[in-house]
Amino acid sequence: MRRLLAFDDWANGQVMRALVPLDGAPPAAVALMAHVMAAKRIWFARVTLGTPPFTVHPDLTLPAIVEHLRLAHEEWLRYLDDLTDADLEREVHYATMRGDRFSNTLGDILTHLGLHGQHHRGQCCTAIRAAGAVPPGIDFITAARTGAV
Repeated sequence: MRRLLAFDDWANGQVMRALVPLDGAPPAAVALMAHVMAAKRIWFARVTLGTPPFTVHPDLTLPAIVEHLRLAHEEWLRYLDDLTDADLEREVHYATMRGDRFSNTLGDILTHLGLHGQHHRGQCCTAIRAAGAVPPGIDFITAARTGAV
């Protein structure tokens, strides 16, 4: 799970570094990265029985998203420090933002975070290309080849 989180952090950084220098970053990509960040913070609140700090689609600037992605990554890493492999099988009971109740294992939630982020980062790369820029490589294998994970 730490490696998946490391990949998620690396890939988020790749996309954010591609967005920041664009003159008028594509609003859709900015909104998607705000959503990726919010999901990480919301799921952390669910797992730790905290209060979600954001809506699912917060309206944030690129610098704010960068800072909140850093905070989200750090809080998840600290949380994982105290876990064993067996803890990943623990059921987490939570409510969606609409109030629907579900239960999933912690491992499933962590896996979801990485996959959810990758889905939206792919959409961001499409928006970056549509803006006339070259999107970054965000494949796991690229991160592995470069030693990022």
